[in-house]
Amino acid sequence: MFFHVCRAVVPVHVGQLPDRVAIDPMQRESFVQDPTYADHFGAYRAILARVLRHDPDIFDLPCNIQIVDVGCGYGDLLKTLRSRGYDRLVGVEPDAVCRNAATKEGLDVRDGTLAETGLPSQFADAAIVNEVFHHVDYYARAVSEIARIVKPNGYLCMIEPAPTVLRRTMDFLTFETPLRHFIRPVQMRYEVMHLEMETGLYPRFLTHQAEFAVSLTARFKPLWWRRGWFFQFGKFQLRDQGR
Repeated sequence: MFFHVCRAVVPVHVGQLPDRVAIDPMQRESFVQDPTYADHFGAYRAILARVLRHDPDIFDLPCNIQIVDVGCGYGDLLKTLRSRGYDRLVGVEPDAVCRNAATKEGLDVRDGTLAETGLPSQFADAAIVNEVFHHVDYYARAVSEIARIVKPNGYLCMIEPAPTVLRRTMDFLTFETPLRHFIRPVQMRYEVMHLEMETGLYPRFLTHQAEFAVSLTARFKPLWWRRGWFFQFGKFQLRDQGR
């Protein structure tokens, strides 16, 4: 149900930590500052909705808990949760276009980033990070911020790109061939993702999975962590501070 195209899943294992690749600090969050990003993503998300079904039910979260969606974009996931009876919902989003659109839908969406949410400590019972970690290269700092804002024994629910053969093939077709000039969905994918490719953060995330996994599991223990054809997704619980 979670991924319409997902068939078999395999566990993700922590491997040898690869060498760090230097990235220009000015590029770290530049994509959210580009005024075209939100417009292109607004159109592209409609295409994604027809292909991939990101159903938050898979995280099995109680309806009465405080949930924060960090990097919530237009608030699509928050609206889905609200329609299912969740009423303690907060979003964090750095892009003003996305944030204002979500606010107009009656959502509580606040200005902040993955590394600086602006939320109080131990604010949420669960944090959802939906395709945001691959927008940064400071994984440990981002994970530490999520650990700060969730309560003891709180949850991190994560959805991110997976470095699968199918994804790499799609990336090649999108960026290395003229296919985008003839197929509208490929063109929209290019318009959204070329900004992420230019910063180097998206390809870096795919090639630095071990570094990401080490940062993530240092603060959160995996309850489950699986990989589909295009994405990886998992539910994690905050580790005891004394461990």
